[in-house]
Amino acid sequence: MGNKQGRRAVAAGLASACVAAALLVASGPAAHASDDYPWAWQGQCPIIPQAPIEPPPPPPLPTPTPTPTPTPDKPGETPDPVVPTPPPPPPPPPPVLDPVTGHMYDPRGPKPTCERRVWSINGSIGDAWGFVLRNCTSFVAWRMQERNRLAGFSNHFRGHHWGDARNWDDVARTLGYRVDTIPAIGAVAQSDAGRVGHVAWVTDVGPGTVTIEEYNHATPGGYGIRTVPVGEFRYLHLDDVAPSPLIGSSRPVVSVSDGLGESWTARVDAAGTLRVARPGRPARLVGVPGAFSPLAAPAIVLDPRGEAWVAATTTDGRVLAGTTRRAGFALHAVGTAAPTSSPALALTRTRRPLLATISPAGDLSTRRLTRERRWSRPLRVGRPGSWATHTAPVLGHDGAGRTWLVAVTSGGATYAQSVERGRLVRLPGPAGSITSTPALTRAGDGTTYLHQVAATGQLTVRGLAGPDWRRIGTVAGSWSPYASPAVAEIAGELHVAGALSNGAVLVRSAVPGRRSRLPVRVLSSGDPTRSPGLVTRSNAGIFVVADSRQAARARLLTRPASALVGDSAPTRAGFTP
Repeated sequence: MGNKQGRRAVAAGLASACVAAALLVASGPAAHASDDYPWAWQGQCPIIPQAPIEPPPPPPLPTPTPTPTPTPDKPGETPDPVVPTPPPPPPPPPPVLDPVTGHMYDPRGPKPTCERRVWSINGSIGDAWGFVLRNCTSFVAWRMQERNRLAGFSNHFRGHHWGDARNWDDVARTLGYRVDTIPAIGAVAQSDAGRVGHVAWVTDVGPGTVTIEEYNHATPGGYGIRTVPVGEFRYLHLDDVAPSPLIGSSRPVVSVSDGLGESWTARVDAAGTLRVARPGRPARLVGVPGAFSPLAAPAIVLDPRGEAWVAATTTDGRVLAGTTRRAGFALHAVGTAAPTSSPALALTRTRRPLLATISPAGDLSTRRLTRERRWSRPLRVGRPGSWATHTAPVLGHDGAGRTWLVAVTSGGATYAQSVERGRLVRLPGPAGSITSTPALTRAGDGTTYLHQVAATGQLTVRGLAGPDWRRIGTVAGSWSPYASPAVAEIAGELHVAGALSNGAVLVRSAVPGRRSRLPVRVLSSGDPTRSPGLVTRSNAGIFVVADSRQAARARLLTRPASALVGDSAPTRAGFTP
């Protein structure tokens, strides 16, 4: 987000500003199991002087009346009166620690009140990283060190002064860090609300919500945890602990051409229902409604007999695959996959389907359909547990008819393997995004291209020359690392559709150095995690499809010369049931 949006915090009681300092002080022990901040509840602040608490005077005792008692030794004399001894005053109650100011106080009097909103220990107001103790900035700096393992993070990290919380997003952008509206575990939640802004640490992400840990918000100088709408903050991705669990390899629609200018389409809607449409027919429900993961797109391929094979990931991590029958699709469990990772399908040289999946543990494996029309045992590819579970494996072909498998590791390295040759090769180029699935496409001239969004937001292009991959260049644009590109031939040229960092969908020539005659910016979902899709329809044209959470929308990119003038509603693209 390039502009300040001035979001307001919904929770009341912002008692103190998140300001910066540059002093050092020794740390103390953790005080609460849910709050491991070294200075938790140990701070002190200057307090308003209070009158000493004097114990109430004892009640006056009655004056005793002397009673004369005769004395044998001294007749006529009376003894001194007996005066009762008053009881000792009750001991004062033990002092109580005030968690706000860090001071002990007498419970018989008022609680201490800070003269200034400054928290200190031993006369110093600074922590070990140059921020003010028990402020939001100090706590997040501690989290960056303790949870994110971001060594060296401080008020002057990488030569820039981070200062007040309202400055953090600007400094992060200056240093090249990603700042957006997509939360992730370990990201810094930042807002400009209040006098000097506020920062917090993302501890959990839910459907439309984010749970944060923070200091000095509802409790002055104290710890708090709350769950708020995602849109209340922007998010600084300095060194995330894990990608957002809401992000996967989903698309509004996937399609495969039947060679006659028509497309089979498949999609999983927001309710988790799988729908498949054959050319010229309405979409039909496949499998159990609500059983499939809306974070992982299905895969579809046509065999030589014109039968469509479909594979999809369920919400509990199973992969169901099957083919068309007269009565519909017969789906069977054939493997496991992370609920955020789509399966991949392709036909091998034997013209039988090949399935690739990434398990929840990060294992990449392939299965083949045998002559007996049964799936083989899984063949593991690469090192176990090393593959990104928020992307999908990709299968495709080169001009020589070889089948290629491409996948991204959890560290962003991209590997390719010829299924026939069986050798895994690391591809040159920048680290790929671990939340964006590459696109593997064979152009009409026989060239095979691999389009991939890098972790920095570049859209890189690689080409296959013989058995070797070479880097061709980049496609201009600030592309979202959370969305996957879609590539297809449009009007005789290879084009790519992808989401920008602001959620707009852009269509450009997929080959660097070439220009497109199509509209450039075609749709905007406002969500940079929504990947577009491309669908071809005979006598209707080629559509780009974007998902805006509520519904899928389509935009006609081009029509053939023979297209009839008439209805080009999204139902013609085959993705609306």
